[in-house]
Amino acid sequence: MKAILMGIAVAAMAGAAVAQTDQRPASDPLSVKPITSEGRTTDQDMVRSKIERKGYTDVSDLKRDSTGVWHARAKNGSETVDITVDKGGRIKPGPQ
Repeated sequence: MKAILMGIAVAAMAGAAVAQTDQRPASDPLSVKPITSEGRTTDQDMVRSKIERKGYTDVSDLKRDSTGVWHARAKNGSETVDITVDKGGRIKPGPQ
C-alpha cells in the first residue's frame, strides 16, 4: 500500500515538473510582450509631470544635479520661476 502511494506521489510530481517547463509560443495572445520605448517613462518625465500637476506650465531646463535634486524653469501664471524638486518629491519655487 505504501509503495503504491509513493508511486502515485512520484508520478504527480513528475507531471507537475513537466507542466512547468511548457513554454507558450510567441504568437500566443496571452504571452508577455516587451514594453515599447514609447511606453517607458523616464524619471525626467515623471518629475515634469509632477511639476505640471502643481499648476506650473512650460517646464524647461529640467536637470538633475549630482546630489539627486531636480532643477527647472517653469511658468506660474505669467511669471517665469525657478523650481527645485528635492529627493522627497517636494516642489519649491526658488533659486536654481
